[in-house]
Amino acid sequence: MMVQQTIRITLSILALCAHAAGGVAAERPTYAAVVQSAVEKHVIPRIDELKAAAYPLPGAVGDLCRTGSAAASETLSSQFGKVVVAYAGVDFLRFGPMLEAGRRERLSFWPDPRGFMNRQLRLILLNKDQSIVQPGAIAKQSAAVQGLSALEILINKDVPLGPGEASQFRCALAETIALNVASVAGEITDEWEKPGGWKDKMLQPGPNNDTYKDASECASELVKALLVGLSLTADLQLKPHIDPKLKLAPPYEKSGLQKAFYAASIASLRGLYDALALEDFLKPDKDWVKNWAGGAWRTIEASDGVGGRSEKAQRADAPPLREVFDKMNGLRKLVVGEMTVDAGLTVGFNELDGD
Repeated sequence: MMVQQTIRITLSILALCAHAAGGVAAERPTYAAVVQSAVEKHVIPRIDELKAAAYPLPGAVGDLCRTGSAAASETLSSQFGKVVVAYAGVDFLRFGPMLEAGRRERLSFWPDPRGFMNRQLRLILLNKDQSIVQPGAIAKQSAAVQGLSALEILINKDVPLGPGEASQFRCALAETIALNVASVAGEITDEWEKPGGWKDKMLQPGPNNDTYKDASECASELVKALLVGLSLTADLQLKPHIDPKLKLAPPYEKSGLQKAFYAASIASLRGLYDALALEDFLKPDKDWVKNWAGGAWRTIEASDGVGGRSEKAQRADAPPLREVFDKMNGLRKLVVGEMTVDAGLTVGFNELDGD
């Protein structure tokens, strides 16, 4: 009798443990919680960073044009770098305010494999059309000459910005482009954060929402942004170094910011990945997915995204760029083939595009 009672107690304890373990395994975030975390902890802070970095840019251009001093030149280079890094953190959010009104291209016309920006900027500098540097006029020009890509050329050319007559038009053009960058960055922030803006759209889906009918659609949108970011970074930042025949210049190479751009891209992608808590949706037998993803992120974060093409090579223990490229594509496949499946999300993204 004592033995049977002991067995019954033991079985009861085991059942309770199994139930508890099952309850923990079954716990997963709601779509609404995931969206709120990603929007409030990741998206909004980064678009705020872009606006904050862009706001002083016109003043920095103006100071250099007035003084021509080495200190003003250094300040402008530093401020330009801050804007580029902040932009890298939101570049892949290609929906909503960033997509509307061509704001992404107007901020950064890259990649530009056909050299549109250089040709159009050269013509503007040659003609010195004063109407282009009037307030608001640059916003009516091609997106190629409205943003950071064009400004990079103007502040890194052999002809320095300064108070001399030779630099007068270049200075006026640089300042009007800087003003446009600050304006577009402000528009993005306002469109996200104003009452009824994109933040409210994502946090308040429903039948009266003209974009998102339920929280799963909002979550899917953010997952697609993550996938787009991984794809863009692999194909546009890494692949040209692996296959030089592509002849695609790295982002902001003339300013020496390509490493910083990669680091900021990866840091933001990792932040979005963590905020989305995709691993929490995995079934209990999917620990291998978490382990592989963790290893992939470590490899991706250990790279400078440039390799031997940079003036200073990566450290000796850095992974080969081909390995980093493969890890990015593998991570995309895991997100689509395992994580979103277990989460019940539809992303409509072809993760097999990478080679």
